[in-house]
Amino acid sequence: MATAGSCAEDSHCVLRGPPLTEAEVAGAEVPLAAYLVQKLTAHGDRLLQVVVGQESRADWVLRQAAAELSALQRAVPSLREGDTVAVCVGRSALFAPALLATICSGAVCAVVNAALPHESLHRVLQELKPAAVLCEPQATKSVTDARPTGCPLLVLGTAEAVLDAQHLLMSSAQGLQRDNTAPAVALLSSGTTGHPKVIRIPRRNLALVMHLLTRNDAPFGAVDTLLFTTGFFWVSGTIFTLWSMDTGMKCVVTPDFSPQTVLDYIERCKPTVIFMPPNQWVSLARHSPEGRLRSAMQHVRVSVTGGAALNAETQAWVEARTGRPMTQWYGQTEAFPLCNVLLRAHAPPPGSVGRINAGLQAKVLDLQTAKCLGPGVDGELCFKGLAVIPEFVDKEGWIHTGDVGHYDADDNFYVVDRVKELVKYRGVHVSPSEMEAWLLAHPQVSEAVVVGLPHDEDQEHPAAFIVLAQGATVTPEQLKQLVKERACGSEEKLLHGGVFLVESIPRLATGKVSRGQLRRALLERTMGKV
Repeated sequence: MATAGSCAEDSHCVLRGPPLTEAEVAGAEVPLAAYLVQKLTAHGDRLLQVVVGQESRADWVLRQAAAELSALQRAVPSLREGDTVAVCVGRSALFAPALLATICSGAVCAVVNAALPHESLHRVLQELKPAAVLCEPQATKSVTDARPTGCPLLVLGTAEAVLDAQHLLMSSAQGLQRDNTAPAVALLSSGTTGHPKVIRIPRRNLALVMHLLTRNDAPFGAVDTLLFTTGFFWVSGTIFTLWSMDTGMKCVVTPDFSPQTVLDYIERCKPTVIFMPPNQWVSLARHSPEGRLRSAMQHVRVSVTGGAALNAETQAWVEARTGRPMTQWYGQTEAFPLCNVLLRAHAPPPGSVGRINAGLQAKVLDLQTAKCLGPGVDGELCFKGLAVIPEFVDKEGWIHTGDVGHYDADDNFYVVDRVKELVKYRGVHVSPSEMEAWLLAHPQVSEAVVVGLPHDEDQEHPAAFIVLAQGATVTPEQLKQLVKERACGSEEKLLHGGVFLVESIPRLATGKVSRGQLRRALLERTMGKV
């Protein structure tokens, strides 16, 4: 095992996951569209999804997908394999048939959040240059105004039924080129540091993910009920939909997050697995009566989180409040999943996202020198393997994630922060998520976000935006003192930039914190404009 610090030879610091099985390698080359049609046909009338109260069964998905495909082919008779079709949705049972119809047509299904502000929606649709746009009924007006001039618009759920749905879908799927390197789905990055980028995911990557998720030692599957709160435009929402089509696993999708709504759904639907981003788990645990929450969670085998860093202390606190173990998933839209799918064989320690998955390699690079690091030292996480989209790798095949983290002596990975979100104080990188966890540990703090305030001499000063719980009496000075005590003499981890109490934290349409907006607000405050 390599020692902590830099390595004499990079190869000594490259970690390797177990090899893919022959079946998994072969499965990655299975024609995706035909595979999904066959799986859905085998499921019969099995209930696959409950989306904001709307039930979606396998046979209905097939019939509706065929209707959408027929309408798409009539609207765009010149549609070619590889063209883009934008599917504008939020939370709707119509997403699954729209996804299947688009994949069976050979087009790239670009999943777009229908609730984006008009300017953002217009910019995204103009960039995608879709051959057609499909949208859920409630988004018709906004999508009509935002689509490119002359682009056909089809409203999901209004297409006429076809006589032989399975035949139409399968014949279209079988007519596609057997090129699994071609893209099947396009998703948008979160855009936390700028405009979202379009990420096109090859058929091979989706097929491989589905085979990894259906391993015998996978964390959950066909017999489970999965509840999740994210929209389908997140990579998790799209993957869960494909996973449901593949295995028949039941997925329950809640409306927009609130602790009360999610708690009601847990009590009503009795899920065995729940997936939410860390901030939602913290909010649910903090704002739900503990007795009621623990009772509601009694059917849950495992709580899953992902999408942001979660440290061991906060994870332990959430587990104590809910009474259930929690596991962290780690991946990116450009490379999903990277860690911690095969949970039964190896339970990672608290705060860890686990070991790297099968068929992957990993390394950690120094943020300043780009030299390969050994265990216990934070740097940029990099990965290589079949699950990584080739478009985003360097000349040696590595994807540089932009995430900061390390691995321990047992090869468990820990994600600390995003490179672009780190605060740099006098040349020292400071993790906002660590300071946020200290602040969130205070019972009167509901939300906390730490960003960097530019400084002429010190580069940046950490500053905190705080949303207090109702009736809170804690002061900004007391919160600064709390951080000082937890920093244990680390000058760079003090809130030199101040503590600012706000009514709410601005978020992007994906639900992630808009740190850019907070930085602008911080500059305005310090310059006396607010």
